[in-house]
Amino acid sequence: MTVKEVFDLRKQGKIEEAYAAIRPMYAAHQGKYTTLCMFWTASDILKKRIGEKRTDEAIKIFEALQRVLPRIDDTDGKAHQAILHGALRLSDATDTGWAAATPATVGQTGDAPDFSMLDFIGRYGVENLTAADWQGSMSTPKEGTHDQPHLLPSTAQRILTRCFHEIQEHPDADHALKVMPLLEEAMRRSPRNKNNQRYMAVVYRIMGEKEKAIDIYQQLLTRHRDSFLYAELAQLTDDPGKKAALYCRAIQNQRQEQFRQGYRLALAQLLLGRDNTKAAYELQKVITTRQQQGYHLTRELLSLQSQLQGVVAATEAEQQAFYKKMTEKFL
Repeated sequence: MTVKEVFDLRKQGKIEEAYAAIRPMYAAHQGKYTTLCMFWTASDILKKRIGEKRTDEAIKIFEALQRVLPRIDDTDGKAHQAILHGALRLSDATDTGWAAATPATVGQTGDAPDFSMLDFIGRYGVENLTAADWQGSMSTPKEGTHDQPHLLPSTAQRILTRCFHEIQEHPDADHALKVMPLLEEAMRRSPRNKNNQRYMAVVYRIMGEKEKAIDIYQQLLTRHRDSFLYAELAQLTDDPGKKAALYCRAIQNQRQEQFRQGYRLALAQLLLGRDNTKAAYELQKVITTRQQQGYHLTRELLSLQSQLQGVVAATEAEQQAFYKKMTEKFL
């Protein structure tokens, strides 16, 4: 079989057959076209293995693709793009669930992912990202809908977001330092980007530069009202009243109840011993939502439930009045 015939198999959608055919050919001769064919057939198989949830095999194929890349005449940059998109697919497939809007997600942490975007971009090199990689694109609304076109994040920005998924799971100096070259380049290109500024605040917090982190959040909150910004600032706030007010605002500004759980739990813990009726309300909300989602109660929740046993929870009206009072007083 010739390389052309392997490419024909690929065009016909017979990617398993094409992959099986090119592997012995590539092992025997690593010429220009054999290498090119090996790369693209392996790229096809990478996507297929990820779709089949055969992640361990997909990671090995991706590592092999990175070794092949330098031997390709990639004048149009398509192989480079394939590598970056492969990294994003692998990151999505192995992500254990980092909720961007819920930094205090209740009882849903997982093991570290098998694929590390931080390690990938460190090896690949931020300097190898092109101007096109940093350029966003406009969405195409589905036909028949009233959706408006909006700017989609660039490939590089998506990579940065995946890196912070890992940092949220491993908030230590080693991980924070790994992301700095990419984050500094993102800040250079888009210094007022909300996500870039937020990520910088996270790094400052991890590195112990608390006041710098607080300053960034306060500036962000003059322009944005995202619930997670209030919650992350609350984590840096020492004053109990202001801390509670920030969690109140985070709850108010998050429309989906499932994403309020972390905020409610943090507020309940803060109110415990100060105002147990309000704490019981928040705990009750968390427990109800988790049960509706089919999750068991964590040890943390069971302990809090035991400490509030016999306490009559505040009513909905009382809690809403509490939110209003706290935010007006402290924010």
